[in-house]
Amino acid sequence: MAKLNYNNTLNSKAGLLWKSIERQSEVQTGLVRLNKEVTLRILINKPQEFLEANRFDFTKNMKLFMKTVVTMDSEKLEYFIFRLYDCYLRELQYIENRNNQFSIDILFQVIETLTIEKDSLQSVQGYFEAANSDSLTRSDMENILHHMKAFNLMAAQFQRLGNLKKAIELTDQIILKIATLNPMVTVMALDNMFSLILAQNILATKYALRNLLSGWMEEYGFSKDQAARILPLFPNDSSLNEFRSVYTKAMQSLMNMEDATANKEMDLFMLRTICNYFTSWLNRVANQLPAVA
Repeated sequence: MAKLNYNNTLNSKAGLLWKSIERQSEVQTGLVRLNKEVTLRILINKPQEFLEANRFDFTKNMKLFMKTVVTMDSEKLEYFIFRLYDCYLRELQYIENRNNQFSIDILFQVIETLTIEKDSLQSVQGYFEAANSDSLTRSDMENILHHMKAFNLMAAQFQRLGNLKKAIELTDQIILKIATLNPMVTVMALDNMFSLILAQNILATKYALRNLLSGWMEEYGFSKDQAARILPLFPNDSSLNEFRSVYTKAMQSLMNMEDATANKEMDLFMLRTICNYFTSWLNRVANQLPAVA
C-alpha cells in the first residue's frame, strides 16, 4: 500500500491527476483505457500542459493527448475532461484548505443535533436547512452530506468483507469504488476515511466498549458514581464497531428522560466527552497506521 506523498511536487500532482482519471466511470467501464505508467510519465514531463494548466489549456492539451489513445466522440470527450479537471482541482484545493478536510467529528455533531432537536429536524437534510447560514453555506452543507454518504458506504464495505486482512489487501479497490460512486469527495478524504474505519476495526479486535469507557473515566477524572447515569446507556457486551449506533441510542435515551434540566445538561456534557474520547482515539491510531493509498 504505497501512499502518495501529498506535497507540491510534480510527482504528487501527477499522482493526484491519475487518481482523478481512474475514478471516472468511463475508465471503470473500460470506455477509456490508459496505461498508468505511460500517462504518469507524460504528465510529469509536461507539467505546464497538464498539472499546472488552467481549465482552457488543460482541456485543449488533454483532448489532444486522449484523441491518440481513446475512441470517443468530441462532445463526450470534452465532458469527460471537464469532469476530470474539476476532480483534480478539488484534490489540489483539499490540500490547501485544512478547514475543508474530512473530520469524523461532524458525524457525531449531526447525530447530536438531530437528537436534541428531533421535533423540528426530522432528517439530516433538515439539520442543514436549519443551520446558521452565517456559519454554513449551501456548498458547505452539500459537501458534508457527500462526505457522510461516502463514509457510510466505505464502512459498509468493511462490514460486508468481515475480514480485516482482506480489506487491507483490497485497499485500492475499496477506495476506488467509493471514489467512483462519490465524485465530489476527494481521494485524499477517502484515504482518511479508510484509515479511520480501519483503525476502528483494529481496535475492535482488541478492546470492547467497556474498555473505552474505562479509559474515558480515567482521562476525564470521572468516578463510577459520577458516571452512574451514563454507563447503563452503553451495554458492556457492545463492540467498538457499534459505538456510533450505541451512542445514538444513548443520546436518544438521555433526551427522553424526564429529569431536571441541570442533570440533563451534565449528562449531555458527559456524552460529548465520551464521543470526543472515542474520536481522538480513532484519530490517534489512524495516524499511526501505514499509509493506505
